Amino acid sequence: MVRKCYSLLISAFLLSVLVVAPTTIFAAAPATSFNVYMNGKQLEDVLMLQGRTLVPLTAFDDPARLSYTYDANSKTVNITNKVNKVSIQLSGGAQEAIMNGKKVKLDAQVTFKGDRTFVPLRFLSENLGGSVSYDKEGKKVVVRTPSEQERFKTLMSGDLTEARKIAIKLPVIYGKDALQPQGEGFSIQYTFPKGETLRYYQQYKGLVNYVEINADGLAEIKWQGDEPQSGIEHREKGNKPADLGEAVYFIDNVMSDYTYYGTIDKLGKSTELGQLDRSEENNKGKVIVPIDEEKRIDASKD
Repeated sequence: MVRKCYSLLISAFLLSVLVVAPTTIFAAAPATSFNVYMNGKQLEDVLMLQGRTLVPLTAFDDPARLSYTYDANSKTVNITNKVNKVSIQLSGGAQEAIMNGKKVKLDAQVTFKGDRTFVPLRFLSENLGGSVSYDKEGKKVVVRTPSEQERFKTLMSGDLTEARKIAIKLPVIYGKDALQPQGEGFSIQYTFPKGETLRYYQQYKGLVNYVEINADGLAEIKWQGDEPQSGIEHREKGNKPADLGEAVYFIDNVMSDYTYYGTIDKLGKSTELGQLDRSEENNKGKVIVPIDEEKRIDASKD
């Protein structure tokens, strides 16, 4: 564990060196009109240069697959995909990259803006693994690093329990003027329709969020509403979904470090099936667990 943390610190240091060391500065490029999502989270600092999308190098972070080294003399960064053995060398201002020892033309040059280094998005994602897709109509670009692409496959079509574990950890996209919790508490409840992963309710501190995960793997809040609370005026935002029908729930009690789980029938009656003491070694970190005889019904066939 110590070795892993040390490795992550070294990678972060190398990336920070890269963004502060360059002496060549290019004129600021305009921000892109597209929303760019990296591993489910919207990037705020994105550039459009020569019709191409550039993102901060630090955003394309995948410690499990990618490693970085920095050459201060030539002001270049070397990126290696440790799994498929692809090595890329990038230099500030260059219109070419060196990939596995061969020169490859970039669709846009490496650019410096302020204390950040911006790199061509499509080139990185296509050559280091992962995925990038452009939605012109929706004005968005969705990017996944190599490790995140593997999780995406599980999320969309994999094992029900493993997919739900991924689902509740996705960054949630809130709309404008999203409601904030007004209550108190130390528990988070996740409620999924029976057999499903790609939509769920999240309840925390008296506020209920209804989340849907779209085909791009983005988790978006579609509706919010307050649970009945004494002395607090009820609030609601968005279009409330139809009743989930039969469902399963998982309660993450942060204070006691326990997980409670069970089922909900069509009439809304809850039945607890079990609980886990997460202080026990074999239960550490477990919030989502298998429910007997439950099978996934929303898996993608692609």
